[in-house]
This record gives sequence, C-alpha cells and structure tokens, in this order.
Amino acid sequence: MQQRPHMHGGWPYTEDVKALMYMHPNLYVDIAVINWILPQQEFENYLKALIDAGFGNRLLFVTYQIVWPDTSDDAIESVNAAPFLTLKQKEDIFYNNAATFLGLSEEEIKKHKNR
Repeated sequence: MQQRPHMHGGWPYTEDVKALMYMHPNLYVDIAVINWILPQQEFENYLKALIDAGFGNRLLFVTYQIVWPDTSDDAIESVNAAPFLTLKQKEDIFYNNAATFLGLSEEEIKKHKNR
C-alpha cells in the first residue's frame, strides 16, 4: 500500500483529518507552515488533538527552508515548546515517522543517527 502525505496537517479541519487518518492507515500529515504561522496555542491544540487520537506515529516535520529560510527555527521551537509531547513523540515527529514513511533501512537510520 503506497503511503500518502497530506500537507499542512489539514488544519483547521481537525475532525476531517482524524477521520481520514482513521480510514486510511497509509495517510501521513505534515505539520509544515502551521507550526510557525499559527499562534502557538492554536498549533498545540491541533497537534494535541492528533496525538490524542493516536496519530502521533504519522505526523511529519517538514520545513520550507528553501522558500522561507527564516522560519525553520520557529518551526522547530514550536514543536519543542509543546508541553504535552514526550521526548519520544518529538523524535518521532522530527525523524522516526519520516524514516518509516520513506521506508529507510535500519542501516540508513543508524547512519543518520550516528551523525
């Protein structure tokens, strides 16, 4: 089954996104743009709704550094500042979920993590 991404987390359609993710286990969402353009509390509310619904293993961190190079630090900080996220959940969002989505081998993952 081919995995499919959904851009910008589908915000503000929380319930629709949760329904789609439930119905399509190969659907991943990226949290790009909403992680720096929304007010922090709104971003956290949306992110928490997806985490609480059990979809933390299908959230992708993406940057648009080529287009908006000044936003990457803000995007990273918005995820790191979410008080409800565990270290494991942050690792999943920042790397592990993308590794799964891309089908990286254990060897590739070890290589990346040893950098």
